[in-house]
Amino acid sequence: MIRISLSIWVRSIYNLLRNQLEDAKTMTYSLRNKIRINLRINSLFLFSLLCLTTATASAAILELSGPEGASVTINDRARGFFPLEHPLDLGPGNYVVQCTLPGHKDYRWEVYLADESDWQRLHVRMTPMSRRTAVMSNILFAGLGQHYLDKPTKGWFFNIAEAGGLLTAMVAEAGRVNYRQDYLLLQEKYDSAINQNDLAYYQEQTEKAFTDMEDMEQLRDTGLLVAGGAIVLSMLDALIFFPSIEAGPGPGPASGTDPELGASGTGNYFTTVHAGIKLAF
Repeated sequence: MIRISLSIWVRSIYNLLRNQLEDAKTMTYSLRNKIRINLRINSLFLFSLLCLTTATASAAILELSGPEGASVTINDRARGFFPLEHPLDLGPGNYVVQCTLPGHKDYRWEVYLADESDWQRLHVRMTPMSRRTAVMSNILFAGLGQHYLDKPTKGWFFNIAEAGGLLTAMVAEAGRVNYRQDYLLLQEKYDSAINQNDLAYYQEQTEKAFTDMEDMEQLRDTGLLVAGGAIVLSMLDALIFFPSIEAGPGPGPASGTDPELGASGTGNYFTTVHAGIKLAF
């Protein structure tokens, strides 16, 4: 498509018509020549209208609005921050609109511009995050608050810490129960032993079972401490590092050649007049 400024075309038509009329005033023509001049003027006028219609329908328009300060990305290319300085002049096709703003859930939406006359308006509504939800969700399981805040690395770290601590505590508790049963059984045999050799043997085994039981208790307590620490640390992390809301407009979309997004690649969004308007929400 060729984009032509409306003012340039109006000026061109005016100059051509004026030249023809001046020629008609200064020269004497036959009826045939006058008809020829009129046909030429009419043809020029119709041709100009056709060119204007073709030129003005050169690109589709995407008008975006949303919360101030949110960054706007279209097809993985940064386009600025809300509020944008002007609508985006794009070619027909599919576009993925992504917006991010601290303290809000990321926004993603697909837009389809059917043809050059398409004009769509999209208002971005971003869901604000809750500090309370981010902190308190870690009580259910450490790391859920970090996943809620779109921090998966921290989230998985706290998930593994609590899960590992709880699993260790469960295994250690099962071992402690087994060693306690052995300890009680050996203690009973030791109390009923008469032979000196049996007394020495059962005493040694009883002390070993008691030591193993204490080791399992310590391991269980350590696992519970790790799991509890993961919960506390994840709550503190969500509380301290909760993303703050940075409102305010940022720079507008960069101008210049844009072979991917711009229909003409000029980056000037005010030089095109669109003949057709189509609203879609």
